[in-house]
Amino acid sequence: MRVELIMRGAVLVLLPTVLWGATPPKGAQATKPAAEEEEIPAAARLRRNPVPSSDGALRGGRILWLNNCETCHGAEGKGDGPNARLHEARKGFAPRNLTDPAVQENLTDGELHWRISKGIIEDDSIIMPAFASKIPSETDRWQLVLFVRELGRAGRR
Repeated sequence: MRVELIMRGAVLVLLPTVLWGATPPKGAQATKPAAEEEEIPAAARLRRNPVPSSDGALRGGRILWLNNCETCHGAEGKGDGPNARLHEARKGFAPRNLTDPAVQENLTDGELHWRISKGIIEDDSIIMPAFASKIPSETDRWQLVLFVRELGRAGRR
């Protein structure tokens, strides 16, 4: 787990960034972590991806990524998409770098699927939108999980 040090007034605060819904911006005021860790049910965490990895499944996941995720997370999943700075300014969090090995290792496929499906909403503020209605096919959302895993592998090369 990666830990970030953030100054809040005269107090130094340690923040476990892997558990945040997104990486806190540099110099950000420390706030409570997104409720994502508590709200994902154990059964969802333990779900395994039923879609086998294949060229077709990865192509499908890539298309979904381009249409739904790239604007915030970027083409390579590094959290640097064209809307990332606006998102950070409005929400106080930069989109998560999904190529970070710590992120990849600390999120199960079930957690990724849950986040894609349910989003991250904190105090009536949408940190990440829910895609269950926009991507109604569960199989398609699992293909997106496969693509996110592929981004992580590409980030290690």
